Amino acid sequence: MDEPSRTWNIGLCVLCGLPGAGKSTLARGLQNGDNPFPVVVITYDDVITDAAFQGEPVCESPDISCQSEEAGGRQTSLWKQYRQNLLQCLEHLIVALLSCSNLKAPDGIIEGHWNRFVQCLESQGLISAAKSVSDFNQFLINPKLSPICLILDDNFYYQSMRYEVYQLARKYSLGFCQLYLHCSTDCCLLRNTSRPHPVTDKTILLMDQKIEKPNPEKNTWEKNSLVLDSSRGIAVDDSRITDFLNRALASPVTPPEDDTEEKDKDREICAANIVHQADQSLRRLISETMQTVKGSVCAHNIKGIAQELQCAKAEALDQLRQSMSGKTILCLKTDIHFNAQSFFKEEKDHILRRYLHKDPVP
Repeated sequence: MDEPSRTWNIGLCVLCGLPGAGKSTLARGLQNGDNPFPVVVITYDDVITDAAFQGEPVCESPDISCQSEEAGGRQTSLWKQYRQNLLQCLEHLIVALLSCSNLKAPDGIIEGHWNRFVQCLESQGLISAAKSVSDFNQFLINPKLSPICLILDDNFYYQSMRYEVYQLARKYSLGFCQLYLHCSTDCCLLRNTSRPHPVTDKTILLMDQKIEKPNPEKNTWEKNSLVLDSSRGIAVDDSRITDFLNRALASPVTPPEDDTEEKDKDREICAANIVHQADQSLRRLISETMQTVKGSVCAHNIKGIAQELQCAKAEALDQLRQSMSGKTILCLKTDIHFNAQSFFKEEKDHILRRYLHKDPVP
């Protein structure tokens, strides 16, 4: 998508944290508060509804709760597709704002998803439907809402989710910031019970284990981050928040002179994918091995074999991570994955020989 000429000043604020941390309450407060700039909130749960999973296996948070590779894989894939659709809608909105042109649906977008997206914007006065028949399915931008802060209300528990928004900000030189609400798990669980559509306790507990908090020391792109303790609530007129959003609007992200940062991030993503794939492969090998040995060793040694195989898997993955600690990792470097499997298989054979020697097949 070509970059338009700039006529608007736009900030993107990623609002993240556990379910029940108070994100939506804060977002509504900022939207209706006395701010020096208009605030428009895009709530992911309003755009990506349960309808996204019709005909698919159901679980509360697909990237968190689905453990089955067959069912969870399809579910996660569909969930990611809808998140990508939402990013696509967001980019079209940014282009329309910057160029003061009509907002049009992206090609190939899911109709129901697009309708929920524009309804969200219409309800806040950012856009209005064009009246001309020739402009059917196009929307007019309200020129009075500039500068504007777009708050994206979601859990954003993985860094990669937030980085996708940062990439949009960098592509179009927008303001970018992250507002992370820290809240104890017990408090989130308690608040969740009073929500209109609560998630399960298991979802919150799993998300708490997996959530990746902003880390400005490691990731320079996360330097514009504000972490607030929301256990006792947060005042909408907190000067820390308004000053933070003001700074983001006043300091748009500029594209880097070279692609070093982009390459470093790509390496991190590739490395994480390789480790994840290796972990899944080794899990399958352990499962297959345990099925094979059940009739070959005494029952009291089954647990010992399982524990030793788990230790071998952990050591294989640790060596894999160490081998990728340098910055020369390539996305298609399949030999690294193969070495991890070879190491594990050697350890597995050594373990089984010891136990089969103890328990010879009758």
